[in-house]
Amino acid sequence: MSNLVKAELYKLRRNKTFLVLMFGIIGLSTLFHFLIVTDWWFMTGTPFELANLSELNALIFFTVPLFFNFFVSTLAGFFIATEFSQNSIIKNQLISGNKRSQIFIAKYIVFTVGALITTIIIPLVSAIIVVNIVGLNDVFTTSNLLYLGKSYGLFMIHFFSFTAIVLLFAIITEDSGKTILFTLLLSAGMFTIEKLVTNEFVITIYENTLFYQISVAFKYSMTNGEILKSIVIGIISFIFFMLLGIFMFHKKEVK
Repeated sequence: MSNLVKAELYKLRRNKTFLVLMFGIIGLSTLFHFLIVTDWWFMTGTPFELANLSELNALIFFTVPLFFNFFVSTLAGFFIATEFSQNSIIKNQLISGNKRSQIFIAKYIVFTVGALITTIIIPLVSAIIVVNIVGLNDVFTTSNLLYLGKSYGLFMIHFFSFTAIVLLFAIITEDSGKTILFTLLLSAGMFTIEKLVTNEFVITIYENTLFYQISVAFKYSMTNGEILKSIVIGIISFIFFMLLGIFMFHKKEVK
């Protein structure tokens, strides 16, 4: 298992898509935060503003599935899906005596690490650096740090489930374009339900999904019950999609 993870990490470090995404997001995130901190760009109504962290408003782009899904699905498409269509990497891994569940878990771990770096770590670190260099006020008080810790903790629980879904699409489609398209359609569908659907039954179901919980992870004021509910939904979702992914990978015909 450890050798599989090491092999996947080696491929991730050499993957051109990952490198392009990483450096592209560094530039994009730095620019966004610089414009916010220097008052060239005004944003209102974000959870960060409500938490007295308006200098971090640009982080909202990296916490909305409709936006960050583009980076995650692109990485999955060109890191996972292409292994089915262009070469025999997965077939060789099976011939080498590795269990399919081990291969799936190793790919999930490394893919999620790559997704975390591009979607969470880089935007957050670049925000901290820009605020410390350009910002005029000390925004990282104890209460603000606790808020960020709580919010990103909940966000990551559901993010793990999200990457499992994207990996599942990559395995099923075996195509980078289809992986990106289907995951974007899924995020767009969830966004539509959240903004347009008024049926109470549908809304109730949606509010108990990871997509809704991702959107409320950065809510400034949450009760202990809401936090516990979010954690339970995240854990159940993660287990379900991981088991489904392993099942689908076992059924997959690898040529």
